[in-house]
Amino acid sequence: MYAPPGTADLLAGRTLLHTGLAPHNVLVNDRAHLIDWAWPTRGAAWIDPAVLILRLLEAGHSLTSADSVARQFPSWRSAPGPAVQAFTAANAAAWVEIARTDAAPWKAAMARHASAVETWAKTLT
Repeated sequence: MYAPPGTADLLAGRTLLHTGLAPHNVLVNDRAHLIDWAWPTRGAAWIDPAVLILRLLEAGHSLTSADSVARQFPSWRSAPGPAVQAFTAANAAAWVEIARTDAAPWKAAMARHASAVETWAKTLT
């Protein structure tokens, strides 16, 4: 597990999460459809918006812009700072490990974005 010691309970919840919000996993027509549920899990409702922030950075958004998009979700607006910090630390650790084991440039970029989100989350209260 990548979450800092003693923080796993902060990520708990009953919401079904997709957690794989890559661009090819969201089809949009008159509605958005989430496909490829390879990493489903249950957890805090704000986790998918947190994952969305990372993917928005990948698409060229700033942290401020990505956070503004995520704030459209009530769960993100009410996410507790310490829980977000625990998740972003875990997510950054996972992406750093992924990038270390596979030198694909996009994976290194995701590790950099995840680390930036982790640093930014430390400013949240």
